[in-house]
Amino acid sequence: MNISLQNLMEIKGGFSKKKIFRKFDINLNKIVIDFSENKKDFYNFLDIYEILKKINISIPQIYEVHMKNKLIVMEDFGDDTFDKLFNEKEPYYLLKIAVDSLIIIQNSLIANDLKTLEKYSYSILKKEISEFVDYYIPYKKISNFPEDEFYGCWENIYKSQNFEFSGFAHKDFEFINLIYLSKKNQHHKCGIIDFQSAFTGFIGWDLFSILENPRIYFTRKYNEDLIKYFYKNVDINVQFNSFRNQYYLLNLGRQTRLLGRWVRLYNYENSNDYLDYINNTQKRIIVCLKNIQSKKLKSIYEKVLTINE
Repeated sequence: MNISLQNLMEIKGGFSKKKIFRKFDINLNKIVIDFSENKKDFYNFLDIYEILKKINISIPQIYEVHMKNKLIVMEDFGDDTFDKLFNEKEPYYLLKIAVDSLIIIQNSLIANDLKTLEKYSYSILKKEISEFVDYYIPYKKISNFPEDEFYGCWENIYKSQNFEFSGFAHKDFEFINLIYLSKKNQHHKCGIIDFQSAFTGFIGWDLFSILENPRIYFTRKYNEDLIKYFYKNVDINVQFNSFRNQYYLLNLGRQTRLLGRWVRLYNYENSNDYLDYINNTQKRIIVCLKNIQSKKLKSIYEKVLTINE
């Protein structure tokens, strides 16, 4: 079966190379994802779909796969992403059903399920935080940034942790990738999309992706309770204090990458919207720095961060 993309309505697909279209059928609307410009993501999406479809969570059903053109036709979850509903519904409610989905994912998968996924490592972390050095530092016109010391501090603190990277990480488990499904019940109301970048890593990666969201800054009054709730309900062989420390350390790495990513996206799309996220991201970084043990790393960040209250 051939699909003509000319008659479909394109939906903004963000920074990735994939294109997303809405296909209007008589009885059922569908989404068509065009991965022709990123074949790796095409195969990743299909592989991860096979992993997640066995779990008691809400992901869109795949109806057709067109191997030649790298097209996937799938269920349309609609447009009610969590970020659009944040001012309409109680934030804790949205966060709770998302965290419940994460708990089910972590408790449903075993190591053999994740064997095809890339495993997180320091080399990946260094590549990610390099966006901060390559884009944010020049954007802020910061001279004499101690780049070698920065990477050295990160490597030392990373190696001091006894990381056990055995969990499933969606990677971008954020409000824009979660769709509210009003007709479903409990955690099934949280529709999870855009999972082609998933990897094997820290079991709490997706937890801080949603709780420490830099696009929408909200009070952290729920965060510590939800961190404890997640920890108590997942099968994990790490003491809580170690889990919490690793949570803030790896989230610091993620937020650091995002500071560079916002500037990179600004350069790419020439949109000031991305620069608006910088202040929130810096606030998230400040929280992380308060919760990790590294005076050297703190001193480096404090010299380059500028928070607007």
